[in-house]
Amino acid sequence: MSHSYPTLAQMGITSFDNISRYQLRREGRADVLKIYYHRPKGSLLSRSKKFTFARPKSLGPMEFQKTEQWHQLEDTSPVLRQALCELHQLLGVDNPVEDSADNTKVQLLADLEHMERVMQSKLDELRRQIEALK
Repeated sequence: MSHSYPTLAQMGITSFDNISRYQLRREGRADVLKIYYHRPKGSLLSRSKKFTFARPKSLGPMEFQKTEQWHQLEDTSPVLRQALCELHQLLGVDNPVEDSADNTKVQLLADLEHMERVMQSKLDELRRQIEALK
């Protein structure tokens, strides 16, 4: 099956049948692709893998870089684009363009909820450590 998804295989992904979804976001000057897997309860295998793709350095004038047109012109990694095409094929996504405001809002809300869970978990861990010191 790796011959069907050569870019994903090259990235180290082997369990194609277990991929449940993916998330793409931008962090600074990089695109971050996170692939999530279906895993049985109690599995020691990771539930996700994260890949970072650096964006090229800015070559345009500073005034132009602040415009929306600049952000649309910025090029993403060809490996990332090919991986996204393979993920769309693998997951059966009909429309690879997901730029609508609704999808963006849903994605931002999901990111916010994830961040809240991570922060709560870290706060609980710190509280346990403080209690252990008493």
